[in-house]
Amino acid sequence: MSDLMDQGSWLFAIGAVLLVSVLFFWTVNAKLDAAYRIPQVSEFIQPDRDYETEEAARVSYERADAAYRKANAQRLTIPVIGDRFFQFFSFDRIVFYDPVLLLSVFYVPAAILLMSLFGNVGSFGLVLRRDYGTLAVCTLSAWAAGHLPFAIAGVTLASLSADPQVYLGLWAASSLLFGLFVLFALRTVMGANWGVAALVVSLAWLSLSLGAIVTQYIGPWLFSPFLIIMLVFYFGGFLGGEVRGFGNAMRQRQNLKRVLQNATVNPKDADAHVQLGLIYLQRRQEAKAVEHLRKALEIDKNEIDANYEMGKIERLHGNLQEALNHFAVVVEQNDKHAVSEVWREIGVTYLDAGMLNDAYDALEKFNARRSADVEGMYHFGRVLKAQGKTDQAREVFQQAIETANAAPDFSRRGTLHWSRLARKEL
Repeated sequence: MSDLMDQGSWLFAIGAVLLVSVLFFWTVNAKLDAAYRIPQVSEFIQPDRDYETEEAARVSYERADAAYRKANAQRLTIPVIGDRFFQFFSFDRIVFYDPVLLLSVFYVPAAILLMSLFGNVGSFGLVLRRDYGTLAVCTLSAWAAGHLPFAIAGVTLASLSADPQVYLGLWAASSLLFGLFVLFALRTVMGANWGVAALVVSLAWLSLSLGAIVTQYIGPWLFSPFLIIMLVFYFGGFLGGEVRGFGNAMRQRQNLKRVLQNATVNPKDADAHVQLGLIYLQRRQEAKAVEHLRKALEIDKNEIDANYEMGKIERLHGNLQEALNHFAVVVEQNDKHAVSEVWREIGVTYLDAGMLNDAYDALEKFNARRSADVEGMYHFGRVLKAQGKTDQAREVFQQAIETANAAPDFSRRGTLHWSRLARKEL
């Protein structure tokens, strides 16, 4: 996913989806449609036929109705959920371009909307303009990669009389693999944690079902020359600007990474390595981030941002003394670094090490400077509780909860996790 962010092409991703969907729809979907399709009454009745008498018409209708009932009784149904399955999904093998349309127009915007609601990544409009192009490339590529092995399996099984449930298993497995790949896409592109990414993937699939219903009614109009001309005439400039905006945002991100990589050729440029490290941290690629942060420290051992980030990483891995050594370098240069958050990190490190007095001093200093920081209050309450100051700890935890509840909407999602932990402590 990181490579797709840096080198991916929208046109290539669309081409891959179209190719895989043709294979998948005309092998797996075709078998499933033949096995599980619900017959229609119109397939058995001939409304345009002329009958000599009303009796002949009635007999013909009764025969058609009997044939329809027999076909409906003998057909296979989806295991467990039966025909309710078709309220959400379809095995249509004709509209092979549907995945491109549904993913681009419905799924990716829905995923971004859900991330803006649950992932604390920013407003929907801002994130849509910033991340749509990149997430669309990753999502389309995820669909192609998730369905390709099962499309190949469908081609292999085409000449065999395999049970329909085998093809149903291929269809379900491809959907699950696609969801797994999107999970990694959300973590890499938008920095989502596992829980939020899983929640978004679990809910975003509903947009595909909604999209299928919408396209069912507007599908016949999609390729109308008259409609296309009208859209271009009235909305051409707006739509063109929006599409260019999505593409420009993606190209700017790719160009930034390319420029930074070129800058690392300079053996004295520590900042380029720091910026690349921050990019990889945002993409949840810690190993690559550590590699660049350490290169920055090799160039300049006092590089403040590299020491700060390495201190946080070492603390998370339990290397507490190494973390404190990095934080000490930061404090020597600027004890207000990262809006004084270095003191919060120092306090938590001391707390993890069981050095309660040092943790108290560091977190007290941080809370004096950042009195509305819910995370700092929570950790300070933990220190007080560990020191046996139960009443004071309860007050701090209660204050953390009240501060989180009073926070504006744009920051409330970021404080929700810590207020929940504070509530548990109470």
